[in-house]
Amino acid sequence: MSGIGALRHRLTHQTPLEVPDGAGGVARSFISVDMLWGAVEEVSTAYGLGEDRPRAARVLRVTVRAPNTIAAGDRLIHAGRVLAVESIIDADGRGRFHRIRCSEEQA
Repeated sequence: MSGIGALRHRLTHQTPLEVPDGAGGVARSFISVDMLWGAVEEVSTAYGLGEDRPRAARVLRVTVRAPNTIAAGDRLIHAGRVLAVESIIDADGRGRFHRIRCSEEQA
């Protein structure tokens, strides 16, 4: 992240909500928690087969201002794309920014 304006992408933070389905399992849905501004960078892309068809998985790095309530297992929505949050670290060592590792899977 460098310079003013790097946090220019609007992101919707969603967290999972699990409700019992009455059959011993749970129904998982996501609810929107807040809106954030962040920097989104592609780190890598992997291609392969999944469920007997071609698939691509992208790893992205998202940087946002801290503090926030993002946790592993949450997801971020960016321009209609769903980014699954894998891990969060303190980006600058001073608690001002969080660097989030996300994955996006495409069919």
